Amino acid sequence: MSHLVTRITPQEFAPPAMIDRMRTRMLVVGAVFGVVTLALAFKGGGKLFLQAWLFAFMFWFGLSMGSLVLLMLQYTSGGNWGRIGRRIWEAAASNLWLMFLCWLPLLYGMWSNKLFVWTTMKPEELGVDKVKYYLNPTFFTVRGVLFFAVWGFLAWRLYQWSKKEEAGETAPAQFVGIQNLSGFGIVFYGMSLTFFVIDLVMSLYPQWWSTVFGMLFMVGQVLTAFCFTIWLLTRLAQIEPLSRMFKIDYLHDFGKLMFAFVILWAYLSFSQWLIIWNGNMLSEIRWYLMRLNHGWQYFGTLLIFVHFVFPFALLLSRNLKRNAPRIVAVAFLLLFMRLVDLFWQIAPNFYPGAPVPFGSSAQTGLSGFGWVDGALYVTTVIAMGGFWLFFFFLRLSKRSLLPVNDPGFVEMLEAKHG
Repeated sequence: MSHLVTRITPQEFAPPAMIDRMRTRMLVVGAVFGVVTLALAFKGGGKLFLQAWLFAFMFWFGLSMGSLVLLMLQYTSGGNWGRIGRRIWEAAASNLWLMFLCWLPLLYGMWSNKLFVWTTMKPEELGVDKVKYYLNPTFFTVRGVLFFAVWGFLAWRLYQWSKKEEAGETAPAQFVGIQNLSGFGIVFYGMSLTFFVIDLVMSLYPQWWSTVFGMLFMVGQVLTAFCFTIWLLTRLAQIEPLSRMFKIDYLHDFGKLMFAFVILWAYLSFSQWLIIWNGNMLSEIRWYLMRLNHGWQYFGTLLIFVHFVFPFALLLSRNLKRNAPRIVAVAFLLLFMRLVDLFWQIAPNFYPGAPVPFGSSAQTGLSGFGWVDGALYVTTVIAMGGFWLFFFFLRLSKRSLLPVNDPGFVEMLEAKHG
């Protein structure tokens, strides 16, 4: 008996023309809002621009890093759940070079004493004398360059492997090396991101610390990547070539993972608050006191109910996770709340509304957050996002949308339960 074997080629899953159209639109969005951002920065001043830039950077950097760690997790686990999202994560992780360029203005803000208060404080003012060995401009710069170098190498190496796999130039035995590299990358991600977040966010208020802080950002980054993946997959699944093989099971899987990370974010956030509040030490609770008064408490309440309670209740439903418009709506809601969470983490350090070592001009609370401030925060995140999405779609348009030469690709296409 003879069997007919049909080989699936990368050309059968070539990117649709829609990706090129989206790329062009994003470039226009980035350029227009970039001009508006520069105009607002001229009116608001350099310090305000750097504060808004930090906020925008942490969101888009988080999407790049969340995609990189998901890519490494997929290579390490080898699960079918990640194969359909691999090209999206490869393209997103490839934007780390852009994030490095976006980090340079923050580096300038540190060296020019315009962003981080610790650059102008004496060690005794920080409360711990040995902090000076960590929070100093030279070590800050070295750490950042080193982290980006390793992250960039990981993204580049995984991308090169994927290109060789697509060209049929890899052997199954070579996959062990990629798995080992991904395992190392996940560990390095956890360690390096913790220090990177300490440098850019926690050090905005150097008298406060939390051992859970880095992990909170890791969970937020992965959650952002899942939400972005769900949105883009549902868009691409409506047209060729994904429309002929996309199954609702894929959407269901990503919905369950998104649900899990919503719970994990809430668990870590509550654990941090409970431990610090129980300790009742001034050096620890003042970070929360700043955010529970002077108008910032409304953002905290919003995070409790809209970042956790509401999505948790919705994502309990199996039917919702299998309904494309509804799961995308929840994903967009969570993406917006990720911005709110980052704003709540960052902005109160510049508008504390209480006597803290930021200078008399900062003793304003949310009431000092004027329309220029708000507009600059919004336009900056949109402008940076426009250019980030332009380069993302540019990279996505260069490859097949699915890893058709992956050994498990055919298995992924099979219907579940036979």
